[in-house]
Amino acid sequence: MSVLKLSGGSTIAAISLAVALLASPLTAQPAAKTILTLTGGTIAFAPPTADDYDAGYKDSPTGVTFTINAQTGASRTTTILIRSTSASLGGGKAIGELQWRRSDLAVWNSVTLTDAQVEQRVQVRNGLDDPWSNTIFFRMLLNWTTDPPATYIGNYVITLAQTVP
Repeated sequence: MSVLKLSGGSTIAAISLAVALLASPLTAQPAAKTILTLTGGTIAFAPPTADDYDAGYKDSPTGVTFTINAQTGASRTTTILIRSTSASLGGGKAIGELQWRRSDLAVWNSVTLTDAQVEQRVQVRNGLDDPWSNTIFFRMLLNWTTDPPATYIGNYVITLAQTVP
């Protein structure tokens, strides 16, 4: 919603402007509706082996695939974010020892309690990057001396944010 602030001028000018604005039809821009679909939301790790401890991590065999599909509107910027809702994985293991990466990148990032940008694209309905998708892979860091065999549980949130010009 735009706000028009008049400073100075006469009352007649303000009334004329109001009448002119009311006389011309205003068309509302429809909100851009976008659907986020997630596949494979539960991430599980098999029990780590000695080789995993030697490597310092254990990969999850599957990832989470996200698909962003524009439903209405025209152009928008879509952003995928990830964060944890818990500070630890249990057993004294910090959430930062759970890492993520996009399937098209080799760099691993620690999961945090604040939103981290996974990917951002300009999307045009029925055109550029519509729909678009990617996969997030996970791994858990391991240490012989601090990580006893245990069940670790963490929660994460994947969020779609969009900006419509």
